[in-house]
Amino acid sequence: MTLEVGDILKTRDGLVEVRDNYGLVLRLGPSSELEYVYHPQGGIIAQPAERPTLVFFGEIFKFRHYVRPLEVVACGKYRTSCWYCPANVYARNLDAHRDAFYALLGEVFIWEWDERGQSFDLVSIPEGYKAVLRHDPTQPMRNRYAVEDMMPISEKEWEYIASNYINPTRWISRPQEVVGAG
Repeated sequence: MTLEVGDILKTRDGLVEVRDNYGLVLRLGPSSELEYVYHPQGGIIAQPAERPTLVFFGEIFKFRHYVRPLEVVACGKYRTSCWYCPANVYARNLDAHRDAFYALLGEVFIWEWDERGQSFDLVSIPEGYKAVLRHDPTQPMRNRYAVEDMMPISEKEWEYIASNYINPTRWISRPQEVVGAG
């Protein structure tokens, strides 16, 4: 299946893995979504321009098999929050106003664009830590986000992420279901 701009993938209780031609792998857990849409800044902080962008929500694990040296790669946007790239990251929605981001391998930089199209930093999560971001969509963009908590990833969380998202056999052996596309 090839995604076209405007497509939305929704999982029910299944798992969906999405790959691109540049090594990007997105693993979507149950009750998760992936949209392929045009965004005014396009997800590349150094070269903002309208381009197709992945927007995801729910429980996701994002990693790259490879990145060519000096290659600028589009990142992705967590629907209720912000942008991050190009790190390996696990993210999940905690409730209507909070998301958790886990820096699994390397530091994870998270940023957003303001109403004038200017990027600004939200947080830098050190490897082995998780950050909980609170967002209030009624506020102007630069006041919308707050880092509620930052702490080391617990052993129990590492085990959960490793067995449910990093372990490739879980993604090969289980049936996968796409609820909606298009």
